[in-house]
Amino acid sequence: MRTLVLTIVSFKKKETIEFETEEFHRLAASLSVLKLVTSHHIRISRYSPGYLISSGSLERISQIIKSLNLSLILVNINLSPVQQRNLEKFWKTKVLDRTGLVLEIFGSRALTKEGSLQVELAHLLHQKSRLVRSWTHLERQRGGKGFLGGPGETQIESDRRAIDARISRIKKSTEKISKTRKVQRNSRFRKDTFLVSFVGYTNAGKSTLFNSFPNKKTKEENRLFSTLDPFLKGCRAGNSNYVVSDTVGFIQNLPTTLITAFKSTLEEIKYSQLIVHVIDASDEHAFYKSQVVYEVLEAIDNKIDLKNKFIEVHNKIDLIQSYTARPFNSLISKCNIFPVSAKKNIGIKELKSGIEGILFSDVIDEKMQLSSNEVEKLNWLYSRQLVVSANSFGSKIEIKISWKKFQKEQFKKSFLVSV
Repeated sequence: MRTLVLTIVSFKKKETIEFETEEFHRLAASLSVLKLVTSHHIRISRYSPGYLISSGSLERISQIIKSLNLSLILVNINLSPVQQRNLEKFWKTKVLDRTGLVLEIFGSRALTKEGSLQVELAHLLHQKSRLVRSWTHLERQRGGKGFLGGPGETQIESDRRAIDARISRIKKSTEKISKTRKVQRNSRFRKDTFLVSFVGYTNAGKSTLFNSFPNKKTKEENRLFSTLDPFLKGCRAGNSNYVVSDTVGFIQNLPTTLITAFKSTLEEIKYSQLIVHVIDASDEHAFYKSQVVYEVLEAIDNKIDLKNKFIEVHNKIDLIQSYTARPFNSLISKCNIFPVSAKKNIGIKELKSGIEGILFSDVIDEKMQLSSNEVEKLNWLYSRQLVVSANSFGSKIEIKISWKKFQKEQFKKSFLVSV
């Protein structure tokens, strides 16, 4: 589709305007079905409730549309349903705002059933508020039965009911997925397996960093929202296990419908023992983007522990001439900053050691003697993969254990013993 990218800005700081404009152009370019023909920049001090922009600007854009034969206008802010309808009528072409564009991108990226359901739910929640402009037949009414039935329901009510029914069905399906995640999470808790979640702005290099850890790989591309569905893989540190997770990337003003739809996916972050914030340190807008991530995480869980549960990974340092390790959040200590280049495999070893050091800082190695008939105790230790080695001496078994303080306390409470 031949497209015009229309960026509308109010009187903000120059750096903020540049950041927002660049991001929106990248969002538009990430949809392969669009052909970006031209762009236009409008600065306004006051939004028009009916058309967003002034009549003079409307006419200028109208001339551009006619001369270039454009079929789509992308607007970098969120439009009200009335504004979107009025602009489409005036310009006689389709108009898509920021939320609509992000939803289209998510729709083109979803691969799994879970991802497709979440994106469809976000689309429907967004569409429900815009029935006023989505179809031209909505003023028609269905006739009622008999003489007392009245004119019947309007078409818009029928369409809204159909959307509500579909939303209800999707929510039931996503609730099942959420329950499955809860079962998997409880299984990890029982096995005392820690979860490490990678979060960050979209295209910061999370998937490339994820692939630098052993075992299965995920798709890595130099594009926005390459990963929508969460990927998990197990890692091992000595005699202990942990799981790393690659999550969907964030953007500025992430649509609330998407946060609602992806709630079951994003909730995994809340239950992580460690959150790894991946930042593209070579990006001139790195500070603004890092603040966006912290704001989204706060929206997911306002009690999130930035001081003890977070580390910052400054990625793509190979693209920086002079790098200085400074945290992007004042609550992050300098010792919890790890400069890396996931693509060039620089600093990955130090990062893994840092993650494992934080996760397993309270691991205790010790020996224990048990009788061969103390089967329950042995099963408890072996089921949690805490036994490093075991040697039999007659009816006695000497085992070497590597466990954490809380696991030792659990063992003592379960069997009422002093270790």
